[in-house]
Amino acid sequence: MKDIVVIPFHDWRKIQKEGFRTRDAHFIETFANNFDRKIVVVNRPITPLEIFFAKKNVKIKGEKVLKEGLFSLIKVKQNLFVIDFVSLDIFSFFLKKHGWYFNKYADETYVRFIEKSLSFLNIKKYDLLSQNIFANQLTSVLRPEKKVFDAWDNFTKFNVYKKIQIQIQKAYRDYSLSCDFWITNSKENIQFFINEFSVRQIHLIKNGVDTGRFRAQDELYIMPKDMIGIPKPIIGFGGKITHLIDIDLVNSLLKNNTDKSFVFVGQILNKEIFNRIVKLDNFYYLGDKYYDDYPKYVYNFNVCIIPYIVDPDKQSGANTIKVYEFLSMNKRVIGTRGNGIEDLGDFVCIADDEVAFTQYLKEGIQNDKKLIDINQISWNSKVIELVALYKNC
Repeated sequence: MKDIVVIPFHDWRKIQKEGFRTRDAHFIETFANNFDRKIVVVNRPITPLEIFFAKKNVKIKGEKVLKEGLFSLIKVKQNLFVIDFVSLDIFSFFLKKHGWYFNKYADETYVRFIEKSLSFLNIKKYDLLSQNIFANQLTSVLRPEKKVFDAWDNFTKFNVYKKIQIQIQKAYRDYSLSCDFWITNSKENIQFFINEFSVRQIHLIKNGVDTGRFRAQDELYIMPKDMIGIPKPIIGFGGKITHLIDIDLVNSLLKNNTDKSFVFVGQILNKEIFNRIVKLDNFYYLGDKYYDDYPKYVYNFNVCIIPYIVDPDKQSGANTIKVYEFLSMNKRVIGTRGNGIEDLGDFVCIADDEVAFTQYLKEGIQNDKKLIDINQISWNSKVIELVALYKNC
């Protein structure tokens, strides 16, 4: 395997603050922990304004080995480096919002510093993995041996990006021309991207689980303090609260299962959705958790649920990571069809409506489904798949 340059979607400060819990962060962590090659992360450009209002850690942990004006190269660990760009272009960021990133990634001074950093690290040949829709122009100008785009989810379906849809679509078209091949996390995405953007070669690599963090039996998983006293059985959801959650279903489950406690853990990304949840006495929201602490919550759930919408027009080609985390702990999992769950019928109770979902809950907490082979769903296995594609495609 060559050295690899990764352009993640999420800012490294966010990853540092929350833990390695997203697809891009999992890929980076797995590369760094399992390969002896250099891993260079090209960080999302950021302004001091975003750092302040997002309450992100200002300083990236590590040793600053190269600095030039607004740019820094930081050694995070022996083989992991982060290239950072703190832009003072605050006014433009405020005006353009998400659209700002398209041009900032392609900033000529940023490109030059990236190339200078690779030279400083004595990286002459490398492969590239971009997981960022906004970095299409940067990906086009860099010169790796092979370029790969990870089209996780479908950004044309994200309401938050409605105002920049033309740029989003152009970015997909650019990636289809500049990359040797694509990977994506769902079958639904493969057909969409081929039809819409004439992608020549695209491969399915579903999401996975960190089997080191999520283990079926581990005495370290003591009950978190904020779960003590919550009546059992505990029906748990762990994940971001977004438009994907079926609020009508959640409210129906709360109303019709008053003998059960529903515990939600995760970041609120859509306050409107959260506010529509009817906060009955059996509903408990425990806030967002650092990723290394999160497995303790999953371990202490009696049943895990994924109450997502099933309308194809509202889904975004997601392949939810949480289902693999739940399965890795041998939990009884109940979910709605879609978001990658439809292929897991042997391991997950798939409900097509409220009646079926409630019936599965009433059957109890015992997991009567087959246990999944965690080695086949580990992030390590996903990275091995990707490395094989780099060699053969």
